[in-house]
Amino acid sequence: MSVLTSFRKKFIEMREDIILMLNGEIERIPPVKSDLTLMNWLRNNKNLTGTKEGCAEGDCGACTLVIGRYDYSSKAVAWRAVNSCILFLPMLDGCSVRTVEGLASNTGELHPVQTAFVENHASQCGFCTPGFVMSLYAGWCKNRNLDNAAIDDLFAGNLCRCTGYRPIKQAAFHTNDIPVKERDTLFRDEEEKFIIENLAREDLSLQVKHLDRQIRFDAPRRLQNVQEILHTHTPLILSGGTDIGLWVTKKHMELDHFLYLGNVEALNQLDEDDEGFVIGAAITHEGAMQKMGAHFEALQELWRRFGSEQVRASGTVVGNIANGSPIADISPAFIALGASLTLNARGKIRVVPIGSFFIAYGEQDLKEGEFVQSVYIPKLKDNEVFQSFKISRRFDQDISAVMGAFLVSVDNDGNLQKAEIAYGGMAAIPKAASTLSKFLMGQDIENLPLAECRKAIEADFQPISDVRASREYRYDMALNLLVKAINNLAGKPISYLAGADIQQVISTSFVAEHKNG
Repeated sequence: MSVLTSFRKKFIEMREDIILMLNGEIERIPPVKSDLTLMNWLRNNKNLTGTKEGCAEGDCGACTLVIGRYDYSSKAVAWRAVNSCILFLPMLDGCSVRTVEGLASNTGELHPVQTAFVENHASQCGFCTPGFVMSLYAGWCKNRNLDNAAIDDLFAGNLCRCTGYRPIKQAAFHTNDIPVKERDTLFRDEEEKFIIENLAREDLSLQVKHLDRQIRFDAPRRLQNVQEILHTHTPLILSGGTDIGLWVTKKHMELDHFLYLGNVEALNQLDEDDEGFVIGAAITHEGAMQKMGAHFEALQELWRRFGSEQVRASGTVVGNIANGSPIADISPAFIALGASLTLNARGKIRVVPIGSFFIAYGEQDLKEGEFVQSVYIPKLKDNEVFQSFKISRRFDQDISAVMGAFLVSVDNDGNLQKAEIAYGGMAAIPKAASTLSKFLMGQDIENLPLAECRKAIEADFQPISDVRASREYRYDMALNLLVKAINNLAGKPISYLAGADIQQVISTSFVAEHKNG
């Protein structure tokens, strides 16, 4: 407790040492390279080699461990499985880190999750096993009823190259037999929880400088500090790190100044009123999913598919928007929903529709010193239906070839009275299908003129051919997803998992109509 007490000096506003808990013990880490990953620090500095490097891009899950971080919304410590290979060590300041080495008791007795793996012969070659164990540990401690669907979701971010998923899933099923009262609370004792909560409440900004490369890591606590740093410097804004982490691990970029938003309480808020939701810049996908999923069922499914539990626990909603990727799944959905962004430049607020935020590839409507503070999403009106569909080569955790989002409503005669449509993967930016939306107004949903819809899509978009899909495939899918949405609206839903049949039926209809003029 002496470390914690030392922080309570009223006149100290900044420190350079990183403070975290590792397997229940306080670690005070002197200044390090700001882009040092948590995984590399564990393996090279702490000799905790159970955490493995497989892909170094947050995809395979071999580096999975469990992080305890103070949740400003719930005012409690939240424990989540994360990918340590793309998290920079200073991002863990004030957190608790639990690795596979920290699961067994002090006497060496295996944790029940570890025992389940042993008894079900689930380790196989053993390389990916620690990651699977930590994912299961995080899920099991939430007292989930791990049925087949829940296990698939839990392990979506963990890959086994031995192809032996059956014993791994069996080990997960086995943990259901352990009485709830015996389940680990994720805390060795209340002291660990107390320390994490108090570290989060300390009004001390972290500023790590490393002389070897003249790089700097700012982790302010107040929104005012964020504004001041952006007024005098041009740092790279960092929130979840699920994209920027790859710049370091895969592109080997040398980034000299980070501004981390994850410790700012004002940005860790997700507010709801009768009209809509306001998502702060530091809110993760998981946090948004938990609070908004009941209102937006289509978003719930989209979030589940585009990122694993590890990615959803780290990556942020605003970060996914602000990076301006043309294949970011959230942006087309929010464009269709009529979302708007709040931009902040030293306290001067500017609100822009999300659709106008994206200007060109790699270019967003951000003025000097400005950052995205939050995103506002209006709630659905009683007569509105929102749908979103993602087309990718792999069902889970894959980049979209085409993503379609549809906000529609019909009148009593079955005619479209509202159609707000946006696509990802069809242009250099996420983009609204304005020509298509305008054309659809007043159309009978039972007799949609597919040939004209296709022409409207072609007027809105000029997609490229790349490794994920050809130009023509993207045109076909954009039309097919529209038809899927309209069929759902008309009470003729098409199974999501019947992709081949969908393509055959719709493409045949399109060809026939096209031939008839």
